[in-house]
Amino acid sequence: MDSIAAFIDGSTYAASVCDHAVWAAGQLGAPVVLVHTLGRADNPSAPADLSGNLRLGARRALLEKLSKLDAERAALAQERGRALLDDARARMIAAADIAVTSRLRRGGPVEALEDLMAGISLAIIGKRGENASGAMEHLGSNLERLVRLSARPVLVASRAWRPIERILIAFDGGASAGRALELVRASPLFRGVEVHLLVAGDGNAAMLEEAGAQLRAAGFETRMHRSAVAPEEAVTEAVRSHEIGLLVLGKSGHSRLRQLFVGSTTLQLMRSCPVPVMIVP
Repeated sequence: MDSIAAFIDGSTYAASVCDHAVWAAGQLGAPVVLVHTLGRADNPSAPADLSGNLRLGARRALLEKLSKLDAERAALAQERGRALLDDARARMIAAADIAVTSRLRRGGPVEALEDLMAGISLAIIGKRGENASGAMEHLGSNLERLVRLSARPVLVASRAWRPIERILIAFDGGASAGRALELVRASPLFRGVEVHLLVAGDGNAAMLEEAGAQLRAAGFETRMHRSAVAPEEAVTEAVRSHEIGLLVLGKSGHSRLRQLFVGSTTLQLMRSCPVPVMIVP
């Protein structure tokens, strides 16, 4: 059975990632792999070239101290990472009867996801990492890279968990929106939710009706909306007015560039949306 990969760090989003993973595991009946990455050990505390200013013995002594300091920092980072994973696992097991394993890894989330990709059905990550600004316009660099490269759906957790009873699919009739629609129809992850479909701008009524008919045939209670305003504004308003718990978006861009490009509308909605966002590749 494919697992759910949940990426945690020391940010305020870590608890939300755990809670979203508990929900997803319950819906899918899938185990969770908790992942914490340590970054790369390729930036040692080496001094500038001081050979003209220090005696050989003094330089050697300084390098030895810096090497010891780097080793201590690495050991502390590993100890902290294990503590974060242990706390997260305890939180999840206390919330539900699910299988949770943990992995402490060198490198970043993107490299970890690439290694895990074949064995997972969903990745979950917080909107911002512990080193990111809290500004609404800022997205963590790891998040953007992970979403660009992922061949699996990515659930971008909001700051706090709320029960997901209604979801919104931003639907434009394109291929990526079609994949988002198909995922909702087919995946038990969305079992029991009410589905809202939104067409903004130039979307036509026939396209919206067909998508709604497919969802109703799959057993979903479905509501449909049209808006003449720009997609970002239309989605933000729909999320607020209909108390949406999750926004589902297709990753856009030409197929040959799909791994390198996420559409500007998708990124803008990830930045501004107050609820979790699922990006479907």
